[in-house]
Amino acid sequence: MLKSGLVSDESNQLANDRLGDMVDYMQSAEYQKKRLPKEAPEEKPLVYIKGKDDHKMGGGEADLFNDDDDHELQAIRQRRMQALRQKAQKEKELKIQGHGMYREVTEKDFLPEVTSTQFVAAHFFHKDFTRCNIMHDKLGAISNRVVQLKIIKIDAQESPFFTDKLSITVLPCIILFKDGVAFDRIEGFEQLSQGDNFPTVRLEKRLCLAFKIPLCSDAMDEEGEDLANLMGC
Repeated sequence: MLKSGLVSDESNQLANDRLGDMVDYMQSAEYQKKRLPKEAPEEKPLVYIKGKDDHKMGGGEADLFNDDDDHELQAIRQRRMQALRQKAQKEKELKIQGHGMYREVTEKDFLPEVTSTQFVAAHFFHKDFTRCNIMHDKLGAISNRVVQLKIIKIDAQESPFFTDKLSITVLPCIILFKDGVAFDRIEGFEQLSQGDNFPTVRLEKRLCLAFKIPLCSDAMDEEGEDLANLMGC
C-alpha cells in the first residue's frame, strides 16, 4: 500500500540502485531473447508419398493423360483379342459341321448336309465334264478361305432324285442353300466368264455377295484382280 511522506537520501539511493539493476537486465541477452517475437516455423513444401498404384510424381496432368491413353489402348487390345477368340471358336464349331473343306456327299447324305448349317453351296457335277473339273479346283480353294460357307459336291448322275427336284438341267450347277432352303444358283460359268478361264476370286465374290459374307482380303489380289475391277463383273 502506497504511503505519502518525505523522501530520504537513503530511499533515493535504493531507487537508483534498483533502476540501474533494471537497465542492466534489460540490456542482457536473456531479456532480449524473451522480448524478440518467436520466429515462425520454416514452411516446407508438401511431399506426396506415392503408393504402389499411384502415378509417378512430377508428371502432372501429362502423366494422367498418358495413363488414360494406356487404359484405352489396353481396352482396345482386350476387345480385339476377345473378338479373335470368338472367331476361332466359331470356326472350330463350323469345321465340326463340315465347313473349311470341299467334300463329296452321296444322295443319302445330301439332305442332312444342307439342313445342318446355315450357309451351303452344293455343286452338282458330271465326272466327265471339263467345266465341272474347273469348278472343283475353284471351289476347293474357296472352301479353305471362306469357312462360314460349307461347300460340297454331289454327282448328278448318282443323285437323280435331287437333280430332278431342283430342276438341274445345266452342269456344272451350284445350288445355294440358306437354312436348308435353296434360294439361288449358278449354272455353267454364268456371270463368271465368257470362256473357261476366270479368276477364282470372281466366283468367291459371287458366292459371298449371295450369302452376304465378307470377301476374304487374300482373295482381292488373287491373279492380279482388283476388287474395284470385280465390282463390274
